[in-house]
This record gives sequence, structure tokens and C-alpha cells, in this order.
Amino acid sequence: MALDSGRHLPATEWGHAVQARHFEIDQSAASVVFAASSSVHPIRSVGSVSGWIDAVVNEGVLAEDQELDGRLEVPLNGLSSGNPLIDREMKRRVDSRLHPAINACLEETLRIDGNRATITGTIDFLGISTLVEGEVVIMPGPHLIGAGEFDVRWWGLEPPRLLMLRVDPIVTVEIDAPLIKRS
Repeated sequence: MALDSGRHLPATEWGHAVQARHFEIDQSAASVVFAASSSVHPIRSVGSVSGWIDAVVNEGVLAEDQELDGRLEVPLNGLSSGNPLIDREMKRRVDSRLHPAINACLEETLRIDGNRATITGTIDFLGISTLVEGEVVIMPGPHLIGAGEFDVRWWGLEPPRLLMLRVDPIVTVEIDAPLIKRS
């Protein structure tokens, strides 16, 4: 949902009253981590994230009467677990040529409490859009932090089962993204 761009507050630096701001993710410093468990060992894949978020910050906290808006993209080619066998199997199951990225779009702001916002949004993965709920935090700096747990079967992806290896379908996703202010 879009911000009410007609509302203007005195424009100052982070920590003081500001108007609606457009923040872009600093892709060179941002990261996303996918963590899963298996019967053999934990699996952790790290990649990059890009995108933007619109927010109104008043006296260092998110303005409660405003919606957040934003989009994120995680390129699948850049994900790496450090284990070539796991990376090869992930690329085979996902087919990143056909589905090059995971896209997330903010749909609704459910609640704002200080710098934390409970949100709903859609995640497009493997050609399937799924509505999810999660929490994001905008820290001074500014800096976006988000985390959530997702079942990969929501997108039709069955986790690997190879001999003794069984991968749990629940994946924890953590985003750590410095933001760049844009007007």
C-alpha cells in the first residue's frame, strides 16, 4: 500500500521528525540468509538482496498512522551454502534460469510498535505467489532487519531426501539490509 505522500513533517535527519521517505537497500552491504535443518547437519545459504521501502519516521520511530510500502528481490544465482553438493541440488530443484529471483511485495501494515512493524505481503517464488505475515524492524542508520519462517512446500518445493539425508521443509529467512535515503 502506498504512503500518504500529502502528509509532510519537518525534514531532518534520522532520529527526528521526517516526511515520508523512500529508502533503497544498499545492495553492496545487504545480505539474506536461508537456514534449514537436516538429519545430517544444518544448511545455511547466503545471498544478496535488493529493493526499496517507503516509511514515515517521526522522532526516531515509525509513524503509527502510516502504511509501509516496499519490494525486495533475492537473485537465486547468488545463493551459496559453501557446499557444492547442496548448491547443485538447490539449483536443480529451483531452475534459476526459469525462476531467477524470489520477489517479495509488502501488501499491508498490520501494526506498528516503535521501529517494529507487523506486515503482510506476497512472496513470489517458483511462479507461485503466497501471502505471508512477518515482522520488519527499521533501525537507526537507517537499517532494515527482517526475519520469518516459511514452509517451502507452500511454493510446491519438496525438500530433498537422499539416503540418510532428510531436509526439513521449514526455512528461516533473515534479511540484514542497510538503507540509503532517497527523496
